[in-house]
Amino acid sequence: MKTYDRTYFDHWYRGGDAPRGDAELRRSVQLAVAITESILNRDLRSVLDVGAGEGRWQPILYELRPEASYMGIEPSAYAVERFGEARNLRHGTFEELHLHTFDEPFDLVVCADVLHYLSPAQVLAGMDELADLVGGAAFLEVFTDKDPAEGDRDGFHRRPAEWYRATFQAAGLRPLGMQMWVHEELAADLDDMETF
Repeated sequence: MKTYDRTYFDHWYRGGDAPRGDAELRRSVQLAVAITESILNRDLRSVLDVGAGEGRWQPILYELRPEASYMGIEPSAYAVERFGEARNLRHGTFEELHLHTFDEPFDLVVCADVLHYLSPAQVLAGMDELADLVGGAAFLEVFTDKDPAEGDRDGFHRRPAEWYRATFQAAGLRPLGMQMWVHEELAADLDDMETF
C-alpha cells in the first residue's frame, strides 16, 4: 500500500525523479484557464482540484486569477495537514466525492495525474459526481498504456485511451483535446469544430 507522505512528495515532486518541473505545470494551468474562460466567455471564478496533492495548482491560479476560489480534495493526510489551510485542501478521495457538499458546479474541475492510479471501480464510483461538478471545463490528465513510462509507476493501471474516453463520455463529458473536457450541456453551445 503506497503512502502519500512527505517522503513521497519530496521524491516525486521535488527530487531527481520528478517527471515535470514548475514550468510545465504552469503551462498546464495556463492552458486549462484559457480554455475554460473561452468556453465561459468570462474570467475564471472557481476551481475544484480532485487528487490535488499539495495543491500545486493553487499558487499559480492565484497569480493568474486572484479573485478565483480554489478547493482541493486530497486523500493524503500529510498534504492536507501541511497545506490544507494555506491552499484550501480538504481530506477525501475521488470515489467519495459524493460525501462532500458543494454549493454549485465549478468553472474548472482538475483531476491531474490521478485516475491511472485508481482501480476501475474507484474511477466509476466517482466519475458521475465529478462530471456533475463541471460548470465550465475539466482538465482530466491521464496517461494510458501507450504513453511512455515516466514518474511513479507503482500501482499504475495501464489502460487504453479508449477506456477513459468511453468512461468520461458515459458520465456526460465531451472531449475538447489537450486533456480538456466539457459537460455535454455546454458542448451543445459550442461550434462543431470545438469538440470531437
